[in-house]
Amino acid sequence: MRGTHRFGLIAGMAVAATLLAGAGPASAAVKPFVAAGGALQDLAPTTADPTDGARARVFAITFGSSTYVLMTVSGLDRDAAGTTYGAHVHVGPCVAGNGAAAGPHYNSDGGVATEENEVWLDFTVLPGGYAQSSAWVPFQIESGDAQSVVIHALPTAPGGAAGARLACLPVAF
Repeated sequence: MRGTHRFGLIAGMAVAATLLAGAGPASAAVKPFVAAGGALQDLAPTTADPTDGARARVFAITFGSSTYVLMTVSGLDRDAAGTTYGAHVHVGPCVAGNGAAAGPHYNSDGGVATEENEVWLDFTVLPGGYAQSSAWVPFQIESGDAQSVVIHALPTAPGGAAGARLACLPVAF
């Protein structure tokens, strides 16, 4: 809880700094600050996995033409410590039991998936069942163009593949 609070404070300070510097979004259709948190929705309910019962928080902050995304996850299975999972911003909503509903990864230019045109938030589980990840990307996410962050079973490979969809957090980008 203490770590999650700290990240909320950091995100709040970043927003304040952005507003004071006048580095707001280039478009009115971009939210300068997005926050979401809660229980992860299980996308694979018939299979036990380390995300079952976990919670996450996501903060996205727009700085000029770039976006910073921070994710924290708690309540992961402690036996998964040291395991790395892929996580990405997706265009569709979270629908428990239906990983396909989240649609494809958000891709800023429609090109081959890279860390420059998608938001990749891979994380490694720490011994206490916690994880954190962040990404700076050189684009803004237009309001309504992305609706979730999906946790995948494998680390992200070149080209964006990351295995089965395990869990999802609704995020109103």
